[in-house]
Amino acid sequence: MMGGVDPPGAATADPGANDSVRRRTAPLLAGYWAFGQYWGVWVILVFEYQRDHAISESRLGVLYTALSVVAVAVMLVVAPRMAGLRLGSSVPISLGALGLAAVAIALLSGHLIFLAFVLVGVGNGLIDVFVNVAAQRVESATRRPVLQWLHASYALGGVTGAGIAGLLRTIDVQYQVGLLYAGAALIAVAMLNGRHGSDERGSTGAQMALSVAAFRRHPALWVPASAVLFAFLVEGSMDTWSGLYLRDQLGASAAVAAGAFMAFSAALFFGRLFAGRILFGLGPRLTILIAGVGSAIGGTIAALSDEPAVVAMAFLLMGFTISAAAPAGFSLVADTGADPSAGIAAISTVGYTGFVWSPPLLGYVADTISLRAAMVVIVLATGGIVASGLFARRGVSVTR
Repeated sequence: MMGGVDPPGAATADPGANDSVRRRTAPLLAGYWAFGQYWGVWVILVFEYQRDHAISESRLGVLYTALSVVAVAVMLVVAPRMAGLRLGSSVPISLGALGLAAVAIALLSGHLIFLAFVLVGVGNGLIDVFVNVAAQRVESATRRPVLQWLHASYALGGVTGAGIAGLLRTIDVQYQVGLLYAGAALIAVAMLNGRHGSDERGSTGAQMALSVAAFRRHPALWVPASAVLFAFLVEGSMDTWSGLYLRDQLGASAAVAAGAFMAFSAALFFGRLFAGRILFGLGPRLTILIAGVGSAIGGTIAALSDEPAVVAMAFLLMGFTISAAAPAGFSLVADTGADPSAGIAAISTVGYTGFVWSPPLLGYVADTISLRAAMVVIVLATGGIVASGLFARRGVSVTR
């Protein structure tokens, strides 16, 4: 671990400094909004991207796997070595990296497509470490739910990104324009965070690199890790495959597919803000069960229906219910006996493995059977959330 690292959650007693900390909240939320917006744009425009470059579902799955492997490697290897940087530098670098990757996705072709996906993985890995660290510092200093707002802003980005991408395709603008727009937004918020960034330094990346040992010390962590794994798998799969399912399998237009994904992302947004708070009053175990069952019902309807409007309503149910699954999984850490920081980092690491092995599986299923069959696999993953809820200890602590 690099020296000169401030302790997580370090707060300042100076009221003027606290005002400065509060002013950093908006740029961080804007950063995660732009992050979510990139994926909202992508999930609609991947249909044109795939056909323009003659990429099969199987190869697309391999490219997603490469992206995810790189993201995890960056979180475990690169981020710890960047922990000595001030957050006012590491956050803009993270956002700017994904912005440049979006430009690369838009412009590169042939064998360089693989490089473009690798660059997206680098940006994703850095953002998931350093923007979350910066938000956690602000939350500790202000005593306000900044992390909850942060992840809600990602979902809001999915709404705006899908809406803009759908509009651009409706008026027959080339898909590259949408990707370049998403990249420009990321670069703009990177510059904004550079102007208002913190002088604190992060250490969560280094902690994450060592956190997998927590499972040996506290085997009970595998239950919340499973809940987070399957929740991430479902949410991540919706970010990458749902638009293609609507446009290719069901023949929906870009505008209709955008509306359906916007329904999912909007439900995630409101779920992060409101549903999670209501469900947490029932306790994490029951929250996970409700999230798993609700998302399974919504997913089943989406997989069986041929009507895009019905699928959109099903996505609405999926988004609203699954929004509480991962947060509830993280809240179970308190009852495992593990150190909260190490436990949450360990669970996050396991959660990200779902992004590594699920894309080739879904790509193979889509290529050899159909995209509907791939949607069925996503629905089956919700069963893992339900199982995690069933295996969770009764009477666990309630997070409010």
